[in-house]
Amino acid sequence: MDIKWKNSRKARIVITAGFLLVLAVINFLCYPGINRRSKDWMQKTEAAKTGTDSDTQIRTQFLKNLYEGFYLLDLEYQNQKSETEMSATDLYIASYAKADETDRWESQEQLEQVTNDEVLSVMDEWSSQFEKIRSQIDYCVMESEDGSKLKNTTQNLESVLGGEEKDVSEQLAQYYSELFAVKFNEVGAMEVIPLLSDRENSGDLLVKSLGAQERSELLKTNLEEYFNPTDMPVLKGPENIEFVIGISKEKASENILYDSGSDEEEDYFEKLSAYKINGALPLYGASVVAVIAFMFFMTGKKAGGNILNDGKVHAYAAELGVTGVICGLCLQNYFMELIWSYGFDSFSDAADELMGGQVYDVVISVLTAVGTLWLIYAMWFAAAYLLRPVFSVGLWEYVKRYSLVYQIFPWIKKQFKKTGNRIRQWWNTLSGEITHIDFSEETTKLILKVVVINFAVLAACSLFWFFGIGALVVYSIVLFFIIKKHYEQINKDYHAMLDAMQTIAEGNLDQEIQGDFGIFNPFRDELAQIQTGMKKAVEEEVKSQRMKTELITNVSHDLKTPLTAITTYIELLKKEDITEEERRSYIDTLERKSLRLKVLIEDLFEVSKANSNNIVLNKMELDVVNLIKQVSIEHVDKMKERGLELKWNVPEEKVLLMLDNQKTYRIFENLFVNVVKYAMQGSRVYLEVRKKASLVEIILKNMSAEEIHISGDEITERFVRGDSSRNTEGSGLGLAIAKSFTEAQGGEFHVEVDGDLFKVVILF
Repeated sequence: MDIKWKNSRKARIVITAGFLLVLAVINFLCYPGINRRSKDWMQKTEAAKTGTDSDTQIRTQFLKNLYEGFYLLDLEYQNQKSETEMSATDLYIASYAKADETDRWESQEQLEQVTNDEVLSVMDEWSSQFEKIRSQIDYCVMESEDGSKLKNTTQNLESVLGGEEKDVSEQLAQYYSELFAVKFNEVGAMEVIPLLSDRENSGDLLVKSLGAQERSELLKTNLEEYFNPTDMPVLKGPENIEFVIGISKEKASENILYDSGSDEEEDYFEKLSAYKINGALPLYGASVVAVIAFMFFMTGKKAGGNILNDGKVHAYAAELGVTGVICGLCLQNYFMELIWSYGFDSFSDAADELMGGQVYDVVISVLTAVGTLWLIYAMWFAAAYLLRPVFSVGLWEYVKRYSLVYQIFPWIKKQFKKTGNRIRQWWNTLSGEITHIDFSEETTKLILKVVVINFAVLAACSLFWFFGIGALVVYSIVLFFIIKKHYEQINKDYHAMLDAMQTIAEGNLDQEIQGDFGIFNPFRDELAQIQTGMKKAVEEEVKSQRMKTELITNVSHDLKTPLTAITTYIELLKKEDITEEERRSYIDTLERKSLRLKVLIEDLFEVSKANSNNIVLNKMELDVVNLIKQVSIEHVDKMKERGLELKWNVPEEKVLLMLDNQKTYRIFENLFVNVVKYAMQGSRVYLEVRKKASLVEIILKNMSAEEIHISGDEITERFVRGDSSRNTEGSGLGLAIAKSFTEAQGGEFHVEVDGDLFKVVILF
């Protein structure tokens, strides 16, 4: 029997909210028991698992990439030592197969070329894979009986080269989680030496895993895809070289070497299963049933079919109700997450946290959990309430009254009509594509295609007119000749345009494009622009080739001079009748010429790397003024010898910029060297540093000792000197290097010449 409070809307809302709150609190009170039982169950399940400890499994792909990296690091190290650049084929191909052993190759040269290409291709692929892990490891590379090394860290890894675990310093032990050495002897056999590890038995696993990589002969395995056994070259790996690999404790936390053995998704579902089995799912199901039962109790006799008519959602109640049920079913996993996220193992744990002063955290956790549960069960109540009329009016009647989908059937019908119109438009577009004419086709073929389509259209129209068929034949013949005449003119214009394009394609860029192209006249201006652009590109290429020729000439001259002197003095040293004083004099001269040759070659390398965009920058916050002063101190004696007086106009405060210290130092060193060589003796040199908005402007000015006959742009070219001769000491690359290093760091480098005034302006 209904009572008064059930007839009051506000009272029903308050009572319902209170019931859901009590249900949420009861759920929360069940959390500790479920939490405790689920954790115990998971521990027992984990203990029952058999097999090796997954934490000690080494990542095979990581080790494979690392082993491939030994080849690449060996190549980098050898190139660092050598004055001439080596390739992977020079290092890892011991000998080539003989082409006469198979009929696959036309010559021995072809076989060797293909072999080289495939080895380089494999190395390129290895390089792309190794770059993914290079930043995750620290390494040091050193050749046996050689003091040079290659490393990517400031840590003293070379201290354990050739050592054992007892040789690992305390500093390295604190910094690294994993440390091991890999040696390749004179025949390329590998030895793995574990030095340091945070895990038990990891050394044995590392030795076995890297040994497996060595036995797989990775380079040979990759080449077997392209070569038969008779074509396979004799390969070798790194020899007489040692690598030390370190994985910092920070990187070790990311499990880059060891497979954690745990799949997060798999662990998640195992945890869900544990909580479902140990009471969470029955609790959720019982709570949902209680909510639905309470809804039936609260609605009572009002479930006669009109309980939704007083609301604004009755037009789409069915969709909302079904959506609510689907969401409620999907939220069962989230219900489990609430338990392990906010539940305690016991209420004493919560009391301990409260007594420990974590009142705010505990209260927020409880309120969040209870509030979330209240919202979930409120959604279930609303969904059940919206679907309640199904039990009284029937499913079909319910759909007609409360389903939005049913009510939009007329709209759907209208959409079908619009879709039909769009299909017709698509058909019209397709017909237009069919009738499209390509002027590159044969004239008669195109005209016949147009006439046939036209005939088909007119035939369809004349089906209702018997005598129209004869007239249609005459019409088609006349139409053919009319269209053919116009088409031939168009075709003529088309081929005139093709002839103009052919002229450009043959390299005749000076001939002016003339003539009337008819409907293709708009293309004539475009062709003229293409012709101008190609002509400009050719001129630039000619200029580039001329500069390359001059470069070769200048390099030959500058290398030949010290080499000739060295050869001459070596011949003099071979004489037995020279005195000791003469011998020392010759040796001193040889040393000077050798150093001169070394400086020239180093400058050539710097310019080559700059022009190929191969400069590696290590930017840091740098005080530019202080750096310039350091450079000037190193040249103060030479400036005094020349009677040069340096005038400063720089800010008192620091001028900080993000620059590469070494490259920036070289810029100003080259500028001061240039001043010492070419400034007028006894003159003043002015250096000024200005701050301009977000830029810093650096100006260096001096008077030239000799008249300058070239422009500021030309003087920064390679091998150009201010004295227009090649007798001055130096490589002629100083300003070119300074300009390249400036532009590589995002700056601007300008040289201005005004009479005898030489001025350099640098902007950062």
